[in-house]
Amino acid sequence: MSNWFDTLVSSDIPAAWEEILQQQVPIYRFLSEPDRRELRAYIGWFIETKRFEGCAGLVITDEIRVTVAAHACLLLLHRETPCYQGLRSIHIYPGGYFHQSSAQTALGESWEHGVVLLAWNAVRGGAANPFDGYNVALHEFAHQLDHEDGKTDGTPVLGKGMAPAERTGVYATWAKILASELKDLQHSIQQGHKTVMDAYGSSNAAEFFAVATECFFEKPRHLRQKHPELYTALREFYRQDPAAWPSYPTGHGDTLPPQRKSELASPPLKPNIPIY
Repeated sequence: MSNWFDTLVSSDIPAAWEEILQQQVPIYRFLSEPDRRELRAYIGWFIETKRFEGCAGLVITDEIRVTVAAHACLLLLHRETPCYQGLRSIHIYPGGYFHQSSAQTALGESWEHGVVLLAWNAVRGGAANPFDGYNVALHEFAHQLDHEDGKTDGTPVLGKGMAPAERTGVYATWAKILASELKDLQHSIQQGHKTVMDAYGSSNAAEFFAVATECFFEKPRHLRQKHPELYTALREFYRQDPAAWPSYPTGHGDTLPPQRKSELASPPLKPNIPIY
């Protein structure tokens, strides 16, 4: 590939990192071998270029670095241009109490000047069950992608490499789909209907994009069934099609197959405190 991927470090990673991916990041198992190889390269680049800081007494380990980096970099597969250029550091807390934040109690936050805050227990819980649609790491790094144009508004940089007229059409289609789907989610929440996406996504366009990203990777077939236009828009943006992963569960994607329940590193953690 003649793109920025060629500049990344080798996909050869320490054996211990591969073991972490297999044991702590179940979604890694669903990827094709070429995608795994690309993801490993991104993980090496991410860990080498971003600063991880343990907060509130948490000691940063390879398990933390690799698990967080894997989810951040899952969003980058098949890219042909640089991403996360403004992201400088990831601050990890043991739980959802952030002394750096005015909110203080949260599962994660994404700041506009290149800082992500994460609660490690929430990251582990979200990674452990890749089918429930709750993943704080995917959520916060989606916010980082959203902000790459200088605004966190639910519209990331679209149509890179396209002619101006074509890009204008891509943005128009995205805006139409996003506005319609957000309105539908808000209406469904108000009516008390069961929804594919968490109610937190109804807060605003930015949170809708982040929550939709969680579902795109963790409940892809359910999202595709209920929201085909939204799924298609996310598939084109992320250049991935999780619903077509051959080893992905055949149901709606909201439960673990029985044989995988014993493999969980920690119980699923659904957000009952904010993620931003």
